[in-house]
Amino acid sequence: MNVDDIVAQKIAAARARAEAAKRRRAVFAAARQRGLAARHAQKLARLRTQESNAAVTETDTVGPNRVDIDTVANVDDVVVEVTEAEFYAAVRTSLARLGLTYAELEDQARRRDFTSAQAQVLWVSIGGTVNPELLKEDQ
Repeated sequence: MNVDDIVAQKIAAARARAEAAKRRRAVFAAARQRGLAARHAQKLARLRTQESNAAVTETDTVGPNRVDIDTVANVDDVVVEVTEAEFYAAVRTSLARLGLTYAELEDQARRRDFTSAQAQVLWVSIGGTVNPELLKEDQ
């Protein structure tokens, strides 16, 4: 046995180890993907159940906005239209709950430094759609 044979054996052993590691990573990645798919399916089912329960409990049962409960249970996408007054009332309520003014929330968004996750979610929901002058008038 000469040096070239020993080097060739070591290279072959290193390749075998690398292939085994590659196969192991592929098995783990496949298992992870199956687990993530199951987790996402479970979360989607839970969210759909929560949405349908929320839609049923929050629907109007009288008046022009009456929603048939059977229709809500059979529809995936429910669109709720609100008036401008209702929108601004919801904005004021959300801002009050966070203890912020619209100007403060706007400043946090400009700096990309929100005081809470709820403040960021509120900005994503209403950012740029609120006319501060109308918000002041309604208060």
